[in-house]
This record gives sequence, structure tokens and C-alpha cells, in this order.
Amino acid sequence: MRYKDEIHDGEHAAIVDPGIWQRVQAMLERNGRTGGAPVRNKFGALLKGIIRCVPCDCAMTPSHSTHAGSIRYRYYVCSSAQKRGWHTCPSKSIPAAQIEDLVVRQIKAIGQDPLVLHEVLAEARRQDDARAAELEAEQRTLEKDLRTWHGELRSLSGQIRVGDDNGPLIGRLAELQERIGTVEGRVQKIREQIRSVHTQLLHEDEAALALSIFDPVWGSLTPHEQVRVVQLLVEQVDYDGSKGKVAIAFRPVGIKTLARELTDRSEEKRA
Repeated sequence: MRYKDEIHDGEHAAIVDPGIWQRVQAMLERNGRTGGAPVRNKFGALLKGIIRCVPCDCAMTPSHSTHAGSIRYRYYVCSSAQKRGWHTCPSKSIPAAQIEDLVVRQIKAIGQDPLVLHEVLAEARRQDDARAAELEAEQRTLEKDLRTWHGELRSLSGQIRVGDDNGPLIGRLAELQERIGTVEGRVQKIREQIRSVHTQLLHEDEAALALSIFDPVWGSLTPHEQVRVVQLLVEQVDYDGSKGKVAIAFRPVGIKTLARELTDRSEEKRA
């Protein structure tokens, strides 16, 4: 605590758990102040690129106006209304702070409500299962093709005769070998992806840790850090100005990514 020019040890309890604080700082250090990529988001619009106008089925873009040369008012504006006129869109625009606060409160609710967290993780598992099933179906199709091509390869190899014009046979053999090599490489990658899907399961305690940064650490993140975290966790925000409704689609895989970053960095620090 500061008293005039003197600094004294505080006697109050920390409002942020030290372990959570360290994990959050590790995540930020690992990804840099901009999440590891250039940020073209001057005013830290949390929902840039993910908020849409439902009636016009188009993106809503960040905009702002200033009052008295210093006070800035931020909005998300329907891009169709900007091009075709305000009268064409029932949504038109929405104050940025209002819609951003709603989205952040909904994200916080996931971490605070065990039932909601359980459902989000269940959806993540459903997505994992669906992805694994898709990969396995592709693997079966490719392996069937490989069996067919290997059979043809053996058959053609037995037809080659010394002294005959074997040009067409050799050409087909070369084509089959190239095709088999390419597909075998793809099958190997599919197997690795399937293993990754099955081994990177997210437990509820990991998800709770990832979401814990919102309360109370959220307020200490820089605007660019807040943008990265929100866009990692939220897939899309739909705003319907005609009905006054907002729908938020979360990105369960994003929760997994955030949790993994925190866990991996924590393990690196201990090592």
C-alpha cells in the first residue's frame, strides 16, 4: 500500500489466487502481448470479425464517433446498412460496450455454473467424437483404395515380359506407386490426428482453470489480450435488432486450447 512517498506491506487478502495469477501471466508471456500475431484492432473491439447482423446476414464492423474531441463512443455497425442505407436494416448498430459486456458475462457464467460448464464440455466431446468418426471414415475409404491399387500393382508386375513393349505397363505401375505413396502418407497423418483427438480430452478442472481468468483477472488484461481470449472462446455472436435478441455460439475447442496453454506453460515453469 502507498502512503504519500512510502510503500508498506498490505494486510488484506489477495483478491486473485496466486496460482491463477501466475498461470495467466505465463500464458500472456508465451503468446506475447498480441497473442503471437500482429493486431489490427486499434480500439480493442472484442467482437471484431465474429459479430453478425441476423436480418441482413452480414458482418457488423467496429466503428466509433468522438464527442468534444476526446470522448470516444464505440459501436458495431451493420456493413449492409453502411452500403445500402440505414433504412434497409432493422439492426443498424449497437453500442460496443453493451454487447461486449453481455458476451463477457456469458463467458463468466460458464465457469461459475457447473451445469453449464458440463454441457459445454459435453459439446466439446461430441465435436471430438464427430471429428474422429469423420477421420476414421476417410481412413477406411483410403485403405480400401490402397488394397485395390496394391492388387493391381501385383497383377501388372506379373504381366511384364522381357522383349515386349512394356511401356504402357511401366507407365501405369509408376502412376500407381506415386498414388500409393501419396495416400499412405495421408493415412499416416489421419492416424496421428485420430490419436490426438482421443488423447487430448479436457477435464472439467482444466476448463474451470482456463475460465477462471475472467473473474477476477479479466479486468487486468490489456485490451489486445482480452480480444484474443474472447475470440478464442466465442465462435459467433448474432444480433437481431428487429427482435432485440442476441445469440452466442461458444467455441468449446477454444476452451481446450486456452486450458492447454496454461497447463503446458505451468509445466515448463516447474521443469
